[in-house]
Amino acid sequence: MEKKPLECLKEIEAAELELTRLNAARSLVPMKRELKVTPFGASILLRDCTDPASIYYNRVKGFGPRDLPDLDRLLKHYPLAAPSFELTPNHMTKEVTRALCDKGFFPVEQLVYMYACPKTTEGQAASFPIERVTEESAEEFIRWIGESVGGMKINGAMMARSKPFFCRPDFINYMLRIDGSPAAMGSLFLHGEAGYIANDYTFPTHRGKGCQKALLAQRLGDAARMGAKAVYTDVMFGSASHANMVKAGFRISHVSTFWVKQ
Repeated sequence: MEKKPLECLKEIEAAELELTRLNAARSLVPMKRELKVTPFGASILLRDCTDPASIYYNRVKGFGPRDLPDLDRLLKHYPLAAPSFELTPNHMTKEVTRALCDKGFFPVEQLVYMYACPKTTEGQAASFPIERVTEESAEEFIRWIGESVGGMKINGAMMARSKPFFCRPDFINYMLRIDGSPAAMGSLFLHGEAGYIANDYTFPTHRGKGCQKALLAQRLGDAARMGAKAVYTDVMFGSASHANMVKAGFRISHVSTFWVKQ
């Protein structure tokens, strides 16, 4: 599958924005997030007043030369804490980076966005049994998430608020067990004709066994069967996830740089 770079970037931006909305709604936090999404010129402003320090939920997407003259006015939308700026390569000009530096922002992190053509795996035996999360298994899956982040305590209100999101038709979650114990999990988000792979996690005792390879194949097949024309994801450069995506046939679309006030 060949895609023009800016076409690919546009599709990723649209799918990732909707995934961020969903992540905010399903977030396992004591207080419900209040994510606001505001168009600002060519930019999109993400703001969460319940967690103003989060660089993920307080993020400026699409900022570039067009909105540079209004930078001061843009920053006034964040009275509690400075946002992060996610700059794509087509917007990271000398003038933009200089202006951000002058305001105390510096690049601290990068994400690699990748794409692949979804493909069915009919006739191929699965390496491991993989379950799709259902209404009946959603609570167990949420407990897996809690274990994956160090044993997070999840109260009844958090469970009740988040549970419906884990078995939606556009947000498919997967559980992989080995000998009956939690081994790995991941998700597939669908937006229009795009799929987005996210939330890959393998429990430490089961790493190196091919769990994520199996989950990736399952999700690419499901995306194809559900009509997705392209599947996207984001990874940290050089990470195990990056290596897994390359092996599964993913190609790099672009690298985004996150600028944070120091």
